[in-house]
Amino acid sequence: MGTSKSRQSVFRFKQFDVANSLSAMKVGTDGVLLGAWADVTTDGLAPPRVLDVGTGTGLIALMLAQRFPTASITAIDIEPDSVAEARLNADRSPWGDRIDVQLGDFCEFTASHSERYDAVVSNPPYFTSTLKSDTRARMLARHGEGLDYATLIHACANGLLAPGGTLSMVSPADREADITFAMELSGLRLTRLTRVFTKPTAQTPTRLLWAMTIPTDGSQLMSPIIDTLLIGSPDYKALTGDFYL
Repeated sequence: MGTSKSRQSVFRFKQFDVANSLSAMKVGTDGVLLGAWADVTTDGLAPPRVLDVGTGTGLIALMLAQRFPTASITAIDIEPDSVAEARLNADRSPWGDRIDVQLGDFCEFTASHSERYDAVVSNPPYFTSTLKSDTRARMLARHGEGLDYATLIHACANGLLAPGGTLSMVSPADREADITFAMELSGLRLTRLTRVFTKPTAQTPTRLLWAMTIPTDGSQLMSPIIDTLLIGSPDYKALTGDFYL
């Protein structure tokens, strides 16, 4: 799971291709999982307004555009090369008219935009305690210098998400306590948590898929869905089957 500098320059999916050479964050299992797992539907009739934070190659935005034909998706990234590549990938896809790729810092974006989103999705940086990457681009993409889980959750709870909107994100399993604390502190409510395992014999998960929402009347009484997913299992193949060749 994760990324590698040796990834192929173009990653081919069933309905779109992803150029994968400029962005600091390459196509990886984490992004595919989140793009296939996140639910951005709304209770209303209006098309969902979706924000993809730290879009990288634009993979998650493309997957959501395929899955949700009426969704309008804004994808932001702080790294110019990533934005250029994501724009290229969106323009070459069948859904370029519904994906708006923007260059910008997340904190500045939230301060300057008053629009609320029905869904926010993110594969945030998480290597905050390990050796930093050699290049500035990979540092920005993979380290929590300007964007971390608490910042993302706080922004969603304080005006970024529309009432009833959902934040969906992926994290390493060892960040569960930190994220749970930030979520409870912000007032968001967990709606689903999927623990992802890479081996049938593994005792602990490797990744976590999170869905949390701004509570509405009566929603506080609903229990979250807690489930598991094994990479390579029939459930995993069913989840990702509309994408992998």
